[in-house]
Amino acid sequence: MLWMLMIILAVLFILNFPMYIAMIVAPLAVVITYFPNLDPLLATQQLIAGVSPMVLLSVPMFIFAADIMSVGQTSNRLLDFVDTFVGHIHGGMAITTAATCTLFGAISGSTQATVVAIGRPMRDRLVNTGYDDDDVIALIISSAIIALLIPPSISMIMYCVVTGSSVGDLFIAGVIPGLIILLFFSVYNYFRAKKKDIPRTERLNFKERLKAFKEALAPLGFPVIIFAGIYSGFFSPTEAAAVSVLYAIILEVFVFKSIKF
Repeated sequence: MLWMLMIILAVLFILNFPMYIAMIVAPLAVVITYFPNLDPLLATQQLIAGVSPMVLLSVPMFIFAADIMSVGQTSNRLLDFVDTFVGHIHGGMAITTAATCTLFGAISGSTQATVVAIGRPMRDRLVNTGYDDDDVIALIISSAIIALLIPPSISMIMYCVVTGSSVGDLFIAGVIPGLIILLFFSVYNYFRAKKKDIPRTERLNFKERLKAFKEALAPLGFPVIIFAGIYSGFFSPTEAAAVSVLYAIILEVFVFKSIKF
């Protein structure tokens, strides 16, 4: 049964069918072939039950918040903030990419949104610094993977829905491993950049760092609000997602005024 499902999916993808059609047609073909007497009403009930958990509402809302921030100034302000502190060391731009991806992952919970939001402005910066284009793409994608472990990770939410685990507990469990991966990733990029003699940016003074911190202060409030709210029990992960959307709209539309209707 599994092999049939995989073959149908592969054929539909090769024929360039949209993903949603492939995801519907393939299981339907398996059901008709192996379970011809299955009650359609029962199948419908199971389908609805699979998407009924309240926590699933947080997934589209976190993605929506990330989309708002990716077209606004949040990602650039975070990049500038991190760059002022580590940009002058060996591999500073690569470390900036990894650290900013971690910060943005703590805001959006989405690896894909992190790639778009951080990869778009960071690619030109890395190429201009002296990195090869292939290295830049690999660096951005690898850095964005850290967002899988940093709360509020959408992958963690989906895992909890399937296994019945506690979302809050899994969020707590992912923080330390995510930071450890970031540390190892930064050390690796430091020695790699030093070996390849990639140019470094100028060291900024305290005044410039303070200015970058002030500009990034509002975006840095995102993970603080989400973590504090969830871990204190003030709101659930679903409510945290709604708060993140509201915070993103207020920040980009009314504070930064980067999005205009």
